[in-house]
Amino acid sequence: MGESGSEPEQRELLTLRERAEAEPDDSERWYRLGGALDSAGHEALAMDAYQRVFDLGIEHLAEEERPQLFVQAGSTLRNLGRLDEARQLLETGRAEFPDFQALAAFLALVEISAGRERRAISLLFDALLNRSEDDGSIRRFHRSLRWYAAHLDEDQQDRPER
Repeated sequence: MGESGSEPEQRELLTLRERAEAEPDDSERWYRLGGALDSAGHEALAMDAYQRVFDLGIEHLAEEERPQLFVQAGSTLRNLGRLDEARQLLETGRAEFPDFQALAAFLALVEISAGRERRAISLLFDALLNRSEDDGSIRRFHRSLRWYAAHLDEDQQDRPER
């Protein structure tokens, strides 16, 4: 891990890594490490931890964390510029967890990054119109979605002209 972040943050990341490495078959520990690395801006390392969870099997995670893993890993892949992989992962998540509308919202961000704005709008309408009262997934990722929405112009500037 890099030198970025505060000393307490670095200690927490080190502790989480040590715990995951001490129990290499514990999906929950790798998931926690991935989330912490992601939050600290270490996307490539976070993706390694998320991939470990997928390799071990998501069925070992708590039920509510399974669709969140798809969102977090898909978003991380997008941030790494791996749009095709992000799209595939988020589509898989949508098929497996069709009522978890945050998957559609993050897939829309991938489509915007890929220059497919019409597809993104379609996904967002689908999420809006099919959201059930029981689905708190958009609320769960509210802060991230708000940040990404505020920075869409930056995403557009990074793309080559079509």
